[in-house]
Amino acid sequence: MINLVMILHCHQPVGNFDRVFQMAFEKCYQPILDLLNNHPQIKVGLHLSGPLLEWMEHHQPQSLNLIAAMAKRDQAEILSGGFFEPLLAAIPLDDARGQIHMMNDYIAYRFNQKPKGFWLAERIWDPGLPLTLNGTNMSYTIVDDTHFYYAGLMPDEIYGHYLTEKHGHTLNLMATPMIMRYLIPFRAVDDVIKHLKVQEEMGRHLALYGDDGEKFGLWPGTYEWVIQKGWLDQFFTAIANNKDWLCTTTPSKYLSSHSPLGRIYLPQASYEEMTEWALPTGQRERLEDLIASLKMDGRWDQWRPFVRGGVWDNFLVKYDESNRMHKKMLFLSEKLSHDPTARDYLWRAQCNCAYWHGVFGGLYLGHLRRAIHENLIRAQACLVEKSKGIHLYKLDVDKDGNDEILIWNEKVSLGLAPFKGGGLFEIAYIPRALNLSDTLTRRPEAYHRKLKDAPKSDAPKKNGIASIHDLSHDPHEDLEKLLNFDPYPKISLLDHFLDPNASQQDYASNHFNELGDFVQGQYTVESAETTLDASRVELSKMGYVGNVSVILKKIIKLDKKGSLTVDYRFRGNDKDDVSALYGCEFNLTLYSDQDEKRFYFLPDPGRKREVTDIGEEENIYQFDLVNGSDGLTTRFTFSRPISAWFYPIITVSQSEQGFERTYQGSSLLFVYPVNLPTNQEDRFQVQLQFIES
Repeated sequence: MINLVMILHCHQPVGNFDRVFQMAFEKCYQPILDLLNNHPQIKVGLHLSGPLLEWMEHHQPQSLNLIAAMAKRDQAEILSGGFFEPLLAAIPLDDARGQIHMMNDYIAYRFNQKPKGFWLAERIWDPGLPLTLNGTNMSYTIVDDTHFYYAGLMPDEIYGHYLTEKHGHTLNLMATPMIMRYLIPFRAVDDVIKHLKVQEEMGRHLALYGDDGEKFGLWPGTYEWVIQKGWLDQFFTAIANNKDWLCTTTPSKYLSSHSPLGRIYLPQASYEEMTEWALPTGQRERLEDLIASLKMDGRWDQWRPFVRGGVWDNFLVKYDESNRMHKKMLFLSEKLSHDPTARDYLWRAQCNCAYWHGVFGGLYLGHLRRAIHENLIRAQACLVEKSKGIHLYKLDVDKDGNDEILIWNEKVSLGLAPFKGGGLFEIAYIPRALNLSDTLTRRPEAYHRKLKDAPKSDAPKKNGIASIHDLSHDPHEDLEKLLNFDPYPKISLLDHFLDPNASQQDYASNHFNELGDFVQGQYTVESAETTLDASRVELSKMGYVGNVSVILKKIIKLDKKGSLTVDYRFRGNDKDDVSALYGCEFNLTLYSDQDEKRFYFLPDPGRKREVTDIGEEENIYQFDLVNGSDGLTTRFTFSRPISAWFYPIITVSQSEQGFERTYQGSSLLFVYPVNLPTNQEDRFQVQLQFIES
């Protein structure tokens, strides 16, 4: 007799659209629950994340009642986990324990069960987790076979459970073989039953499947295959028809009746695909080629345990935007640990999905990033409200070895990076909880080569359908033309000195001649101070424009009303004159390029420009970014007439649906000619105001 332990993990991230929750419920979650209810002999483990549970409480409470009924008759074991689906190893210890306690309490209240195990989000394992989980009453979790292979086990040694520990605190571990993830539900029911029969004939007493419930109706092609054509109903029926050698059981029931196979210590790991995605693009391409070569030569099974990619944490290196969210979360967690209102916002901001990117949109989806920033800003507002006035912090907030400067008041939050061009990596308007700097740098990704190499369509799969990991996507010539990569992070307040003949088209295509060394240069903090009315930071850098040395000073002032003023002073410091186009770069988001209520506006001459425009406006003193949908206008005013160059930042990313074109912000360059005679000074001022509507 072989025990089939099935654990279905159902999740929708914080910030996802209500229509996506509704579609997922109708096409996936409700059909699964109905089929389980119709097959009461099928026992499963169920994990629903907090954001999904909250949505169902509000929109579909009867389905939660159905789960409670299944739990009461011991058909379903409800797994715990961090309530808002954080990566437990990537958040502070108190937050990790708190989120699990929050889920434990919910399960006890709503389903009248005391959870014994938990779902490990994205199977991100860290050796310290048994210690982290101390006091949460968690006795087991699910990992992948990949984790066990990295610890030295062979493929035939993973069919059972092992005990691990940290400082004496133990945890049971069970592994899902990758083959199970690729068989269920993508291959014919007969193929799956045959595979299970082979395992049973080999004397194995456990077949474990723990994976996303979305595979049963929400992934491409699965609603027709799994629900409409009856795969899941047929699978449950086939299990019942083979009850003489195959039975289903819950994770805890299996663990209580079987002894551990031994003790094990896992390295930091995740499922195999995640370790590939976490690598830098060039290394990921090389790993993909290596794996393809080993498979072609028939050597993959032999060498698989010794071939691994990166660790999840390196997404924080790969993507500056992810690291900035993560480190602000850590900073706020330290400051707000005893504020229950702020803690709720903080824990929502720990939802993992927007912090990384693989085959799912993740970080590339602006609405998911927006939700993280919104909750971080609301948590931040709780801190600002406690102690009125202006806050100025000077610390290494992003953990790169250099200090940043944070300036917060009740209206505006600024993040300044002196060692990265003296740029602003955060400009947030607190009353609307909007991070206007929530843009994304355009980077080469390993999957971009598929735009050229992908076959025109997927060949029909015999006896099944393709998993999203196997899907090939139609190349799209227009998307290939959008592959334009940025040579530096797209933050704001960056200083360019361009060839006088440079054009807006050069800037938009990243084919301009940069004469200066200021864009990513290191600025010196001359002073950083705050009063009751304002904060003031003065930065300076001695650099070069061509071969001529130039001293640039910029003085950033934020007043208590939320008005931001930047004063520039340029001084030539050599025998030769300086003649160049100076450009002050801002990268800000209007959150959509398809909303008619979001646009650029030039009060004089009263002209509107679309967010999709790649254009230029000359001889202007004012430039507005109008976000009518969120009731906020960001207004730039200038001390002299300038030209405004602008274009939308568009990425081409991969998701479970294929390649996607996504608006990631607007790049603005405010340009005017600088002519500096020897040892002469030039001045320029930019002011930002935030106007609510």
